[in-house]
Amino acid sequence: MRWLSSALLLALLAAITALFLKTNLGNVALFVPPYRVDVSINLALLALVLLLSAVYWAARVVQKMADFPEQVRLYRARREEIGGNRALIESMKNFLEGRFARAEKSARAAQSSSATAGIAALIGARAAHRMQEYSRRDEWLDRAGLDTGIETARLVASAEMLTEQRENDAALSAINRLQGEGRRHIHAMRIALSANLQSGRWDDALKAVRLLEKRNALHPVLSRKLKCTIYRELFAAQRADPAALEALWRSVPEAERQSPDIALEAARAFNSADAGLGRIAVEAIEPALQGSPSDWDESALPLLDEYARSQVSSPRDQLERVEAWLEAAPPGGSIRAGLLRAAGMLCLRQQLWGKSKAYLLQSLAALREASTLLALARLADAIGDEREAASYFKEAAVEFAKSPISNSDPPSAVWRAAQR
Repeated sequence: MRWLSSALLLALLAAITALFLKTNLGNVALFVPPYRVDVSINLALLALVLLLSAVYWAARVVQKMADFPEQVRLYRARREEIGGNRALIESMKNFLEGRFARAEKSARAAQSSSATAGIAALIGARAAHRMQEYSRRDEWLDRAGLDTGIETARLVASAEMLTEQRENDAALSAINRLQGEGRRHIHAMRIALSANLQSGRWDDALKAVRLLEKRNALHPVLSRKLKCTIYRELFAAQRADPAALEALWRSVPEAERQSPDIALEAARAFNSADAGLGRIAVEAIEPALQGSPSDWDESALPLLDEYARSQVSSPRDQLERVEAWLEAAPPGGSIRAGLLRAAGMLCLRQQLWGKSKAYLLQSLAALREASTLLALARLADAIGDEREAASYFKEAAVEFAKSPISNSDPPSAVWRAAQR
């Protein structure tokens, strides 16, 4: 239908043109001295149309010839871009498949296009890093640095790979440069946390944990465990200086002081540092043991043992506090056994031999634990019963051998385990 309409329109236009030319009887005189040329107006119009058409098509040919080099350049650039995209996809596919040599080879092919050269260089750097070709990895990173549009990606990638290589100073330098330019994101903070943990920068690591925790970027359990292990290292570093150790504890936020794990690490540091710091150990433990003993969980047991080891000027007050907890404790279970053991150890320190033995035997009856057997052995040794002391020491050794080893991994190991 469309071709029929076009044909009718052309026929109508031809008919109108024929009628116009038939009725148009004018002449056109061209003076070219000393000559004069007379032609009909129809011929003049036809010649003018032909002249204009020739000029138009000649101009088009000249334009096409002038644009030909640019068209060739655009064609080559498009061909390189398509080839670069294909090589980039192939490189990423091989990298994800773990074929790092092929990924690096495809990354080289992707360098043919400037649009994909930067990203391909980062993939090549990661592939070389996985193959432990660190010098080649650095060459790839230098190539990626030529593309200013991926500077953030280059800094993050280099910091992550340097952290895996344990070059923590270089990794932190890259992170500081990234943050100095105002570009902050959570993944960079996680890399900084890993580098700080590995290099022993505990204060910076603690700041990173708090910041990630504030942004909900860390699981609460992992955050609590990292804080505990970091504080353990901080307390250990100040153990030789009681004043600095006390100042460090005072600087801990109130919410973190009430954490049983952190309070336990602080109490252990105070009790092992100096006898005069026992009162601060008691101050650290008591807020962590809030509520009724019936609401306590297993985390209260090491706190009770450390509470009994804390030496203060009036141990009788400690004993009265433990006995008050005993009255509110459930009739059985590990919490009651821990309270009885703590009461027995406090009586042992005050040389209340009979009362100490009664509490320790009740604790042993409630739950057989190596710590209770060891306390009974020390009691027997204190009163001069060598046979009973040897028996309890032997039983305690057997129970300690059965019990699992306590987790005292360094913070970096805790973080690596969480990353798996």
